[in-house]
Amino acid sequence: MGKFNSLEITQLLDRVNWDFEDYISSSYPEDINSLHWYPASFVPQIPSTLIQIFSEKGKRVLDPFVGGGVTLIEAAKQNRAFIGVDFNPYAIEISKAKFEAINCNDWAWLDSFAEEVRQRNLIESPQHYCQRVGIKDEVFRWFHPQTLHELLAIHSCIMEVSNEFFLLKKVIFSSILKSCCSQRKHYTYITDRCFPKKFVRVHAKEKYVRQFDLARRASRRFREYYERLNSKKWHGEIGQIVVDDARDLSWINDEYVDLIVTSPPYLGCNDYIKSMRLTNLFFRLYEIRDLVAKEIGARCKRHRKSLQSEYLKDMMVSLNECKRVLRKDGHLALVFGQGKGRARKFDIVQFISKYIIEKLRFEAIFDTERNIMFHRIRFPGVKKEHIMVFRKL
Repeated sequence: MGKFNSLEITQLLDRVNWDFEDYISSSYPEDINSLHWYPASFVPQIPSTLIQIFSEKGKRVLDPFVGGGVTLIEAAKQNRAFIGVDFNPYAIEISKAKFEAINCNDWAWLDSFAEEVRQRNLIESPQHYCQRVGIKDEVFRWFHPQTLHELLAIHSCIMEVSNEFFLLKKVIFSSILKSCCSQRKHYTYITDRCFPKKFVRVHAKEKYVRQFDLARRASRRFREYYERLNSKKWHGEIGQIVVDDARDLSWINDEYVDLIVTSPPYLGCNDYIKSMRLTNLFFRLYEIRDLVAKEIGARCKRHRKSLQSEYLKDMMVSLNECKRVLRKDGHLALVFGQGKGRARKFDIVQFISKYIIEKLRFEAIFDTERNIMFHRIRFPGVKKEHIMVFRKL
């Protein structure tokens, strides 16, 4: 429990306003967490608070459903070692790119790269370029022709041979695709392939260069914060970020981590993998259909009669793995919510809590409900979620 005793912990947790209703991610563009949007991202203050209370500097923090990497960023800020795991390879790329930005000591290259992006034009037709590099024809249905031409020019800069900071350039490109797209409604319209009825022109090059400049400033701000908090300079990433499955963490030793802070997928609420549909059009490294088939509780499976039983089985297996890798007296902190539709007929939060206490033999430490602000969290149909903390006996 770090530097706090049991009474102090209770008092601290009870004093926190877990709604964090004053937090809007768009108001903090220089927070490295804002580098790339991600469905249902943590409000950073939640893992930050839990890490501060339930661990000490140098201890290991695990997030087996890491998403956009918010837990890892907050753990790194507080000088905790971390392990981030996610089945979604796009999530891992986003998380790694954030640390690639943070670890960049010299940003002198960015000005010349930005100028190259501004000046770059395709020397061939967009159709021919897409065919040659393997970009799906579907891109022509999402973007204004001039916007797409700019995006393809940026893409050609990113794909050049021997390109340094390739992952960071790629992820920042991915981060602007939703706002460049002519489908202006909720991102689920894109996951469901609801194509725009009319095209909207967006200046993609300006948006890309601006986002890159924000990444540079966010990197510096992270380092400054880290140095103030820990009284030493940032010397690089202090953890692992791995594409893997929370249902099988066999590569992590028993009782290896000190704290687990995570928000598992909510039943039938989000398509984490399909949310990266636009990115997949430009960078066809993964087959979305194959990944979705193994995704836990995906929204696109919400009409399956077997979804609930499959989801609960997957969650129980994942929680068993969490117990195995967590040390005795270590803490498991979950942020968990209840979806709508068929999922609403069964109290999943209560089931999960009961399973952790009765089957896995954890002690319940804390449980509170928080309101979700729709303008800052992309959780379709979820208005409240629970923050639950358990101690391994």
